[in-house]
Amino acid sequence: KLRAKRSSVGQLKRLTPTEEPVAEPTVAAFFDMDGTLLSSNVIETYLWMRLGELTPSGKLAEIGRIAGKVPKFVNADRKERGAFLRTVYREYAGARLADLDAIVDEHLTEHILARLAPDAVRRIRQHRAAGHLTVLVTGAVRPLTRPLAPLFDHVEAADLAVDSRGYCTGHLAASPLVGESRAAFVHEFARLHGVDTRASFAYADSHSDLPLLAAVGNPVAVRPDVPLFRHARQKHWTIVDWASPGHATRTLDPSGARR
Repeated sequence: KLRAKRSSVGQLKRLTPTEEPVAEPTVAAFFDMDGTLLSSNVIETYLWMRLGELTPSGKLAEIGRIAGKVPKFVNADRKERGAFLRTVYREYAGARLADLDAIVDEHLTEHILARLAPDAVRRIRQHRAAGHLTVLVTGAVRPLTRPLAPLFDHVEAADLAVDSRGYCTGHLAASPLVGESRAAFVHEFARLHGVDTRASFAYADSHSDLPLLAAVGNPVAVRPDVPLFRHARQKHWTIVDWASPGHATRTLDPSGARR
């Protein structure tokens, strides 16, 4: 994605820590994951989990196979974000869901946490200190969110459908949260938890996240792509630059490197 210039960075709304625990929070903060909390995408994270299981020659073959499918992925993304995610997630067919959880827990947690933008973690903690509900809203598969779960009160992620033996079918258990469905989720979450959306916050990086950002009173564009940057400037939304730490590694095979 093309990103906006860093000179456009703005100031976040100050959050005041609470002296006492809030019995029933009325404010929530909704965070996108890929591109917002950490620099990643669904193709890259698929390879994170897949390559560690393969031999060196198998890794090269898998990277080549996925590279050959990139035009198909791009075409699906241009048509509709949900179609893109479904196309990529078909690659998980035949994997055992429990094994995916184990790969993340045993080999990817350190890598994922190292890729988190420090400013993003700081902001999540500020929301928690202020007594706000923190919610992760992502199209990433649920196993990849496991390292981030302690930061959030609720995680809404893509659930891979499995058969009776626990093996992934290549389909999703439900439609992925993209576009308008993200806004619908925010409003339903607010209804169930007594949250005031006008006082709540949302953080995302892509123009496809406009419905999520527009669903709250305090939208924040994080390292936005060009269309979101233009929209955010027009609407006078806050724009911030949460960069990944300088020491973070950019490898397609973090789990293989640790075995």
